[in-house]
Amino acid sequence: MNSFLQQVAHSLMKQIEWKQLSNTTLVLPSHRAGLVLKNELLRLQKERHAQAVWAPDVKTLTQLQNDLSPLYEEDELFTIVRLYRHYRQLNAGDPDLMPLDMFYGWGRQMLADFTNIDASMTAAEVPNFFENTIAAHELEQWQLDEEVRERLSALINSSSAATVSGDSIRAQYEHLWQQLYELYTALQAELRAEQKGYAGLRQRAVIEERESEALQTKIAGRTYVFVGFNYLLPVERELMLRLRDAGQAKFYWDYVPNFETNEKAFSFAQLNAGILGAEALDRSAAKESIPVTLISCVSREAQAQYVHRWLQENYTAKGQKVGVVICDETMLESVIYTLPPIRLEGEEETEPINITKGFPLRNTAVYARTLAWLNDRQRGDANAPVSPDLIGELLNELFPVKEVEEQPLISNPLTSNPLSWKELLILESEYQVRTIANKMRKLITDGLGDVPFTLKLLRLLMRRTMESVTMPFHGEPVTDIQVMGVLETRLLDFDKLLLLNVEEGVIPQKQQDLSFIPFYLRKAYHMQTSDEKATIYAYNFFRLLSRAGQSTLMYATAETAEGGKGQSRFIMQMSYSPEFNVVKCSLEEPSALAAVTALPVVTEQPITLEKLSPSGLNTFISCPRSFYLQYVQKIHPLEDEDALFESNTLGSFVHLSMEYIYRHYFHCDGVHPVRVLPDEIEAIRTDDAKLQEALMAAYESMGEAFVPAHHAGENVIITGYVQNILERDREDAKVGLQIWQLEKHVSFRLTLSDGKQVEVGGTIDRLDIYGAPGEERLRVVDYKSGNYSDTTHAKKMSAAWEEMMEDADKGYVRQTLIYSHAARQHDRSGLPIEPNLFFCRKKLTDIVTTIDVENETVHDYAAIEEKFIETLKAKVQQILSTTEWAMCDEDKCPSFCPFFELCGRQPKEF
Repeated sequence: MNSFLQQVAHSLMKQIEWKQLSNTTLVLPSHRAGLVLKNELLRLQKERHAQAVWAPDVKTLTQLQNDLSPLYEEDELFTIVRLYRHYRQLNAGDPDLMPLDMFYGWGRQMLADFTNIDASMTAAEVPNFFENTIAAHELEQWQLDEEVRERLSALINSSSAATVSGDSIRAQYEHLWQQLYELYTALQAELRAEQKGYAGLRQRAVIEERESEALQTKIAGRTYVFVGFNYLLPVERELMLRLRDAGQAKFYWDYVPNFETNEKAFSFAQLNAGILGAEALDRSAAKESIPVTLISCVSREAQAQYVHRWLQENYTAKGQKVGVVICDETMLESVIYTLPPIRLEGEEETEPINITKGFPLRNTAVYARTLAWLNDRQRGDANAPVSPDLIGELLNELFPVKEVEEQPLISNPLTSNPLSWKELLILESEYQVRTIANKMRKLITDGLGDVPFTLKLLRLLMRRTMESVTMPFHGEPVTDIQVMGVLETRLLDFDKLLLLNVEEGVIPQKQQDLSFIPFYLRKAYHMQTSDEKATIYAYNFFRLLSRAGQSTLMYATAETAEGGKGQSRFIMQMSYSPEFNVVKCSLEEPSALAAVTALPVVTEQPITLEKLSPSGLNTFISCPRSFYLQYVQKIHPLEDEDALFESNTLGSFVHLSMEYIYRHYFHCDGVHPVRVLPDEIEAIRTDDAKLQEALMAAYESMGEAFVPAHHAGENVIITGYVQNILERDREDAKVGLQIWQLEKHVSFRLTLSDGKQVEVGGTIDRLDIYGAPGEERLRVVDYKSGNYSDTTHAKKMSAAWEEMMEDADKGYVRQTLIYSHAARQHDRSGLPIEPNLFFCRKKLTDIVTTIDVENETVHDYAAIEEKFIETLKAKVQQILSTTEWAMCDEDKCPSFCPFFELCGRQPKEF
């Protein structure tokens, strides 16, 4: 195969003598491609029996800029802390200063913008640019179209840790915008004084000090060979121009001329070739019609499982270059775990498979252990300052010292057992956590000025820093079988290629165009935007396919990252292009669901049931078949990965936020009722900072699956629900309100007529005591975050006995009465028990929250207890004696039922 890097190696040997290779630096987009090129040069050296020489130096462009820069690299976290200190100095005396954990997201965005500025313009242009930025922003507020406002709104919402009050967050954001230039200059002055810099500052320093003796000494006598670059930032192009003008640079560009499928794909490479020049290469090898097989399948998991079969069918001889490209990085784990050993026919040893792809630290066990340790509430007050010793305690807990047998200082690699990739992953993840923890120790030791470094701040910074870490798998880049991401394929050519997840929103990757700088201003100043990133993705994708011998592309028909269903737009372009010959197939997989379809709807024996929740009871009444699948066969619906929270997830955030408010601010311990006063509740309800703190505590409890910055719109909704509850509590407190139990799990044993016992119960959102002295009653309060309608409210809040255990719409009444009975079994207060439903989407002061049974409001559950338990026992007895699990009537089938395929029904159309 006449690969691009083989062509480059041959071309270099025609122009550079062997002895000059030691004075040559190969600069490529990735270190991996550099090693492959280096290997090609070694192969040529052996073929020609040339004398041994020092190998050329291999660097990425970033590494070259770092080597030439007079400034040392500063860690991103420490740079953000520096920014935060300058922010506090500029706003000294302002009572509304945002905390560091909230500033962190904006600080990262500012650093990205500052790097983009430094990489795109000279120091003389910067002041005028910032003036234009502020003026343009002010203009946007009044004169620009809705599209621009939406871009800015997305930045504001996603940058904030948790948007509680839109007006408050926007005010802080607007104020910060006005100070961008002051923050920029203050940060640069501080870093330059210490000879340090962030990425863009170090890159710009190379150009500004290009004539310095130190830099000239570094580049003297060297030849720089730039291979296969595409989009170049202005500062990168300027460095290349300087080296070219000094006669020290050669350029090789990898593109397909006159490429019609996607006109923009190779535009940057061709533009740079025209500006910087290009060494001659044979481009006649491009195929007239590139063969591509397109496979559709129903799920991402099916793609992962297909990898092994594809490798067995396509890797047939040593020396073949076979690549598996994982376009969606979240699929890495699935692919790795479905990769059994690959053996060629007649060979005993398995073929080595090299994996080069970033693995998120948040998916490792040590990440979970770290968060669990930090979230342990027994470690003290979250708002209390911490000492560096706490980091020592954390590390000792995570990595206890073990006694190991003494090992020789030097081991024989031929006799020692190499570590598996799993073992290496564990070691790397532990190393990364140790590194981050030690950064935190340094921050605690150095201090944050007048800002206390609290346990809460430590939790947030540790979590966010760990979430930003991706651990690269490193391996031998010249093995036959390579598993990698799209970026790792740059400049590599393959005989056979498999690409997974070629879906819209993944290829090209969905870009969030977040920046403090308006989009059109970045365009005017030649700064990188989401448009350039999309073109870069097109280049990497089509360059890879145009050079592959045979390609197979897979996509799932299930919902994609962008929210739609189906293949990438690039596939659509290929399908209508004469440059590609696309053959379409589908993968029929024997799924678990297909097997379940054969399950009988009639069971030989009644089921056994030890526990029953209100939701399980409601499911049986709504649809016995659904109950059978979920609670008997244990088939659980897949979680919906929609961008918006499901109503039950929103409810979880409301519950956790309310629990935090009453436990943290009112010190409710669940042992003794705590009386709350109207003014105290109103103070919390109107305090944005405290509401934000409660919401952040809820995010911590929900875990790493929920990132506050990704759910800005939902944050506002949750906060509104919490404020509705607090407003109702404020009014109730005027009469008399004592908070007792929060998120209390309760249950009771239900003894049936045949002697069988079933435990029935669940979690009560709140038990409180409401009423004036002498008129108190114990309320069972259940928060409801689902849909609310004035027309259906009365129907949801009342029931007659004949419909109590038969009507699916009476689920809320059944649930609160079950909770009321459980509370009565454990209550020793002697107060009447009153069930209440708080529909927190609604202004709770405007609606009735009590329930009715037989048109009578239930103020004392004891009055209906005997009748309710009688009907409940009859329904549970029916469940335990059922052998026929019928479907519900089709007109009552919900639109969101996950079991449509099993029942052979179609979802309702909206």
